This record gives sequence, structure tokens and C-alpha cells, in this order.
Amino acid sequence: MKPSLTTHSWLAEWHFGPDWPGRRCGAKTRRGTACQKPALRGKNRCQLHGGKSTGAKGKRNGNYRHGRFTKEAIANRQAADARVRELARLAREAGLFE
Repeated sequence: MKPSLTTHSWLAEWHFGPDWPGRRCGAKTRRGTACQKPALRGKNRCQLHGGKSTGAKGKRNGNYRHGRFTKEAIANRQAADARVRELARLAREAGLFE
């Protein structure tokens, strides 16, 4: 007699239970719990959560960084603002504008 699908005896060999020692997918499911599937080799996600995907490149990627808020860009803007304030102070002292 074949094992019944309701007993899930066929699933016991395949299922990765809570004691499985391998690396798990690091994604959160829609229920808010951690995904129980194994991560793909060399990846941190299973195939359902993007382990096979390399992602969109450049501006099509949702996590694309344009560089406007890098530490270097912020420091350059602050230095430029400081130069403008200094020039405005010198111009007021010279009486060029109020």
C-alpha cells in the first residue's frame, strides 16, 4: 500500500525541519516569520526569495545609489556653503550689500 498523502510520510525525508544544520534563507515571509527553505549554494536566499536572481543593474535597481549623499559629496557641499558665507561676510564688511 502506498503511503497516504495525509500522513506526509513521504515528506519526512524531504522537509527541512527546525533541526536541519544547513544555512537557511534569510528572508521574511508574508506572515512575518523566517523562511525555512535552505539557501542556495553561495547565496543567502532560497530560489523563491531571489537566490537565483542577480538583480537589475544600475538605475533600474531599487537600491541604486546616485552619490548625492556620500560623505564626500556632503563634505564638498558644506565646504562650498562655508566659502559662500565667508564671501558674504566680507562683502557686508566692505559695504557692498546690507
